This record gives sequence, structure tokens and C-alpha cells, in this order.
Amino acid sequence: MPVDFGAARPSLPPQFEELADSEADIVGESLAIVVPVPEKPYKAAVMTGLGRAITQVAKLLGLDLGEGEYTEEVDAMDPEMVRFLAVLSQAAEEYGAPLPVKLEDIRGDAELTAITAALMSLANDRDFRDFLAQVEPDEEAPTELPDMDMDMDMGGEMDVEVEEFDFSTRMRPRMG
Repeated sequence: MPVDFGAARPSLPPQFEELADSEADIVGESLAIVVPVPEKPYKAAVMTGLGRAITQVAKLLGLDLGEGEYTEEVDAMDPEMVRFLAVLSQAAEEYGAPLPVKLEDIRGDAELTAITAALMSLANDRDFRDFLAQVEPDEEAPTELPDMDMDMDMGGEMDVEVEEFDFSTRMRPRMG
């Protein structure tokens, strides 16, 4: 795949590099199953456009994936590209502007072209950039451990109430 981590990829000690690559391959291959094999190969120009759109949105996340170009038709989407699409799809959905096609509904060039257009629109959306830049929730999460002298039930388990995080507090209504 023409997308390359470049300088964005953190350096790891040699003993962990192989393990990290193996884990990345497993995750990528698992996600690649989500996107069905196309009815006919994807056109090189369509895949190049999608790769560029992913690269533009990745820049909003502080990742430099580099530029690349497909020169031949592609029989199946690269697992690394599917992984990025899955992450970006989730981010777009949380933002309130889901991608027009779900990954499992991709059948060919038409669906990839629609996704590419949506990603390019998001890459140029200042509100989406701000949404991705939010690293702190509105309220600070408690960092203290519970007191050890809490009430214990008869089974020996602590009786603690857990507050659930509300993801909707990160989302803003989309205008226009």
C-alpha cells in the first residue's frame, strides 16, 4: 500500500519491533475481512484517491503517512488501509458525520469514491479538526483510588458505584 508511516512511526527497541509488526498484521488482517473482495478489481486511480484522502485526514491526527500512487488495479484492499478506514469511520461517526458507506458494504469503485469524497470533506472541515484535537473530556476523570475501608458485601467484593463516560459530551451538533 502506498501509505507509509514515515516519521510518524515511533521507534521501538529491536526486541519489540517484530512483536509490534506481528500484532499489527493480525489486527490488519482481521479488519480486512470486514471489507468484502470486490466484484472486479479496484481501479488504480480510485485507490490512489482514497489513499490521498486517508493521508489528508491522518494529518489532522498528527500522522505523516507520506504520499503514494497505485499504478495497477487492486484485487483487494490492503489490511493497513482497511485499518485506517475503520478508525476514520469511527471518528466520523462520533463527530456526527458518518461515512456514506459502511466498510462491509463496499463492493467496488463507486463506494470507494463516495468514501473518498466524504474523507476529503472531513479533512477540510475545521470543526472536525477541532473535534479530533480534543484530548481532554469536559470533566476531569477522577485519578484517586477508592478508600480501602469501603463497605464490603458478603461475597467479599467491594460495593463501588462506577460512573459511565458519556461520549456524547465530546460530540457537537453539526451545522450545515
